[in-house]
Amino acid sequence: MQEIGKIASEYPLATIGVAFVVLVILFFFFIKLVKIALILLLIALAVGGYFYFQYPDKRPKDLGEAVEKGLELIDKGKEVYEKGKGVLEKGIDKGKDVLDRGKSAAGEIGKKIGEEKETGKR
Repeated sequence: MQEIGKIASEYPLATIGVAFVVLVILFFFFIKLVKIALILLLIALAVGGYFYFQYPDKRPKDLGEAVEKGLELIDKGKEVYEKGKGVLEKGIDKGKDVLDRGKSAAGEIGKKIGEEKETGKR
């Protein structure tokens, strides 16, 4: 770290050039991020405006009602997540059972094929 400081103090013009290049790169990077954020904001406003004007009877009357509906949706989402998690765990257990049965069936088939080869039957 001290060497970088020493080089920077020995070559101030090069240090200024490197700093300028880094700042230009950061500038263009952040400009792209700002553009993306503005585009996403416009899309969100367009979708929100569509639903706001398309379904005026379903929109909340005030901010408190909107927050209440949002919290209800979060609770429903948690319930769906928990149910899905339980179903997934049951599916994994059933999948393990099927896999075990498949392995044992493959083993039995392999034994029968091996016996047939030994006795010369086809």
